[in-house]
Amino acid sequence: MNTVTLILAACIITFTAIGQMLLKIGANVPYTLPWIPSSLKPYLNRYTLSGYGFLFMVTILSIYVLEEMPLKVFVPLFLSVNVIAVTIFSRIFLHESLSHQKMMGIGVIIVGILIFSI
Repeated sequence: MNTVTLILAACIITFTAIGQMLLKIGANVPYTLPWIPSSLKPYLNRYTLSGYGFLFMVTILSIYVLEEMPLKVFVPLFLSVNVIAVTIFSRIFLHESLSHQKMMGIGVIIVGILIFSI
């Protein structure tokens, strides 16, 4: 594994968190273009479409990372760190509460990462 692969993996985690936050924001946007049917408004606004764009970039970057990084390393690392990143980003940018259960869950994830990386 080289430095570029690790940088791309960090970008994947960051872009996934951003994409998921944009999808959440887009689901709650009350205003869109008037010609869009009300049933499609959560799906066809700039936040939702931007979120899909970020997740598409994640898909492309994942292909490059998986050429260098083994799947058994990438998937657990990606999934666990992504949960932490989404929680932190949603706290900072969406002002969501950080309950004791979430903090305990993050602690368990961090302990799991440390145990399996040794």
